[in-house]
Amino acid sequence: MVSFVDVYDAHYRRLLALAHAATGSWQHAEDLTQETFVRALRHWGKVSHYDDPGAWLRRVLINRVASRWRGLGREQLAFGRWAGRTAEESQDSSLSDPAFWSAVRRLSPQQRRVVLLHYVDDLDVQQVALILECSAGTVKTHLHRARTQLAVLLAEGGSDV
Repeated sequence: MVSFVDVYDAHYRRLLALAHAATGSWQHAEDLTQETFVRALRHWGKVSHYDDPGAWLRRVLINRVASRWRGLGREQLAFGRWAGRTAEESQDSSLSDPAFWSAVRRLSPQQRRVVLLHYVDDLDVQQVALILECSAGTVKTHLHRARTQLAVLLAEGGSDV
């Protein structure tokens, strides 16, 4: 059985980088990473017996990021209605990011997850499939569609995405 401290030391930086790429904010990335490790500690009796606790951590982090995106969308719509502005006009400037990451955040949720795990966390297709509980073929399909969509979004002017 591996210790929590060893898993934390081995995975913290990669999870933080993954969360930062997903959110564009170091503050939010640190919060999401911390929440992931809190959840791991709460379930450590089970997680410590997994062959790859890091895969479990990535899955939890990706799910936390997806929840955050859903919450931000609802907040922006509500604030926009309250202030008499559109969601785009009321978007928090601290969430701004370079054009590429802005475009990544416009992908479908599954395409975002695949891009983040494959390119940011540098996992191969099989590892991504294991974390997302789908087939390698599905991961390849999502990667292909994500690349195609990113090319379109960036050609349209990703900074306005």
